[in-house]
Amino acid sequence: MGQPPAFLPVSSYHADAFSQGPGSELRDLPFTQVHQPIMLRPPTAHGQGISRAAYARLYSAGFPPILDRNGEPPEVLDPALPVSVNLARENVDPLQANEVIFQFLAFSRLLPGRSTQSTPSCVFFTFQFYRFPQVTTERLLLCKPDGQLSNDQDNLPFILMKLDRDGTVLKGPPGVEVRYMLDPTYMKPGEVNLFLRHLARQTLHVDVWDGDSLLLIGSSMVDMKFLCRGGNAAVQATFELDVVNSDQTDDGSGLTGDLQRGGSVRPVSTQHKSCGKLHLRIANVGHTVENKKIAEIQPLASKTQVIVSQTAANSTYKGGQLSGPAPQGTKKVRVARAHHLMENREVATLLMTNKERKEALEETEPTRESDAERLRKLARMNAVKTLLHEDDEKTTTILGYKQEKTERMRDLKTMEIYRDQMKRDGIMTMLSQNITTEHTIFPTFATAEFFEFVLRNPYNQEHLLTIEWNDKDLRVVTDGREWRHYKQLCALSTPMEEGMFSSKSTPEAPQILLRPKETVHIPFKYQSYEADHSVMPQGPSNPFDKQRKSDKALLQQDENLQTKRVRVNFSAEDGKPMAVLNLRVEPQPHVIDQTFRFHHPENSFLRKSVRLPPFHTLPGAPVGGSTVKQVFTRCSDPNVILDCKPTQPGEPHDIFIKVAMGPSPQMKRFYVTLYIDPFLSRPIQIWQCYVHALQRVDINCIEAQTSRINLLLKGTQATRVVRCFSSHPDEMTLAPAEAFVLAAGAVHELGVAVRPLGTGSKFFFLNVVDVEYHQLVRSWLVCTSCRSPIVSRAFTLMLPVGGGKGSNKRITYTNPYPLRKSFKVLTDRPDLLQFKETVLELEGGASQAVGLRFSPVTQPGIAEVLVFINDEEDKNEETFRVTAEYKIAIE
Repeated sequence: MGQPPAFLPVSSYHADAFSQGPGSELRDLPFTQVHQPIMLRPPTAHGQGISRAAYARLYSAGFPPILDRNGEPPEVLDPALPVSVNLARENVDPLQANEVIFQFLAFSRLLPGRSTQSTPSCVFFTFQFYRFPQVTTERLLLCKPDGQLSNDQDNLPFILMKLDRDGTVLKGPPGVEVRYMLDPTYMKPGEVNLFLRHLARQTLHVDVWDGDSLLLIGSSMVDMKFLCRGGNAAVQATFELDVVNSDQTDDGSGLTGDLQRGGSVRPVSTQHKSCGKLHLRIANVGHTVENKKIAEIQPLASKTQVIVSQTAANSTYKGGQLSGPAPQGTKKVRVARAHHLMENREVATLLMTNKERKEALEETEPTRESDAERLRKLARMNAVKTLLHEDDEKTTTILGYKQEKTERMRDLKTMEIYRDQMKRDGIMTMLSQNITTEHTIFPTFATAEFFEFVLRNPYNQEHLLTIEWNDKDLRVVTDGREWRHYKQLCALSTPMEEGMFSSKSTPEAPQILLRPKETVHIPFKYQSYEADHSVMPQGPSNPFDKQRKSDKALLQQDENLQTKRVRVNFSAEDGKPMAVLNLRVEPQPHVIDQTFRFHHPENSFLRKSVRLPPFHTLPGAPVGGSTVKQVFTRCSDPNVILDCKPTQPGEPHDIFIKVAMGPSPQMKRFYVTLYIDPFLSRPIQIWQCYVHALQRVDINCIEAQTSRINLLLKGTQATRVVRCFSSHPDEMTLAPAEAFVLAAGAVHELGVAVRPLGTGSKFFFLNVVDVEYHQLVRSWLVCTSCRSPIVSRAFTLMLPVGGGKGSNKRITYTNPYPLRKSFKVLTDRPDLLQFKETVLELEGGASQAVGLRFSPVTQPGIAEVLVFINDEEDKNEETFRVTAEYKIAIE
């Protein structure tokens, strides 16, 4: 027999795989994400101040000035200098009302050749401030370029102007302004302090959109701590913010490490591209509150985590009385004042006499012409009867008295019956008040509100206590480890008992066996993930719609912040109540640390991972957060799957997100919360995510070669004038390129030509927009997979660094066909290489030199440049690779 094989025998493999028997569970291999994560940038303000010349230009451009309540200009803050916020000083400011102003002044586009994105002619902005609904501005025209407004020489600033209905520029001051008035008189109790803390630690995210194509240009962030007035009557700051866009791909080639071994894969982050700069002015003007309304401002009640029930506070019930001093030892005075029975609607209905019912019926009857005639005849008949029966007046009066006496006796009997029926309810209500405890909590989204309820068994015998309530966000903490965690978090020194709850307890109805006269601390936790998932339609707002709600109505319309009451019953085994807790819930607004916007094909699953930065850069993270081994996640939408695998200390954490997409053009909005404790007590980050479902089209391409496809566009119920827009017009062209009429119910064919200038996977967006109403009609996601062409010739060049006007070289190309041909010349690096002739007209077999001009480079290095020769149909004929080595010339 031969030698045994070098690999493991089949019998040995089976013995190892099924050593636990055929009924054992399969073991899951370590999960490794094979898609590219998104780097989470710390929420710091990416902006800078503007120069003195820019201030002068803004002042002379005619922007509306910002003045304080006395008509004076506000204090100007320099964004380049650090700002320290003193919350104690902000809370005692006599100007309690804050008027926050945002002025969008100008938008700087990158100069030609600096960006591959399309240059918009008009823009609009979307942002969400504090807990107000999202704001979408009107379309603003980019006009009046002024190079003195920017410190960056690569940007060309354009002043923003408002547009009329017909597309002409409106007369008036430039820019657009959004104001918010935050008056403590209609805010929640203690919300002023919460609002000031929000300004001190949060940033404002502003999305910049193309006003014509409705495509996202980029996003910018500004630090809101510059809105803290610090004792001044008003403050303002002007920023030049970077507008950044993230290119997201499905390319897995950027992964390094061993894909078969968990923890060794190091995905590469996405690329962030600068798309321009936004000139934004923010201000906060303080206002006084009327003296009559100062008393209405309710401060936030002190948060106490220990609630003593009435049964524990009062060992015995001393009773109550209608008036006079309360018995000694009672906690409260129970007083009931007598009221007129007719004030009770039910009693008033019972005591209504026949005559009153008749009169009320006559008053409620509709007044018609026939009814008026009938009443006139009845009145005449009654007058005749009065004349005929004047002699019987005395007899009629006696009968009337008897009838009235009968009715009064009936009313007295009715009152007596009503008192007997309500007596039991009144006594039970008074007794229930003695065992009822009122408490108010102020929870925020995804944050656990912990408290303990002190309960005493007032009986001389043991009872099995059952706890019942009717709210899904409230629960009893039955785990001893979790109870100990919240005690340490709230610094409570109250007693704690392991295994206090009965083994027959359920999460919905916990049970405790109480000994006679025993006092226990029952832990509760209230945590809500209810959030607003509504999405605004994609597109600018109508500037001529004057139906804007007041700031007071906007603050009060959020249904998730409405006050609600939760009743918790503590009853014995016989069903008798032992104690009652009336919990009043006053939800408070939450903050948003980061906003993400994803685009993905319809009817599929979006899988994305977000990589967290070092923990010391996250606001709200504890000291020493770099030792965190696992991050815990929770989503406001139960249909969204989140996961974060544990890692070693110092290793990055990736948050995995999986969302089921609906049909195009559906949008979803949800919130993601991150915790560093397994009991999800306090979130360290809250993310707001938008997901756009688009119809996907896949194309396989060759670099610098045009690939063409056709798309079918079906008309809507009404005829529209539409136009097609591309997110990358340099690489994807559309036909028809101009506006056309989309008939109702008709089908149109759109031509798409894609010529990528880079290898790998890339996303292109195609929007069909109604040009009259600026509404999104249809959207496609074009996914390209591009490979490199075959290189036929290679060249190496030595070029000097800082070559002044550049270096000129030549490459000879010969027409391989016997016929006359026309060829196009292009490159993948237009920033480094330009051609003297971009079109070659060659006879059969003829040759021509192609002039190459290399742009000057200021640093030494090596760059590879591809030169593509395409035919009339834009098919690649040949590809040259030029390796340019830049060196410093030695004299």
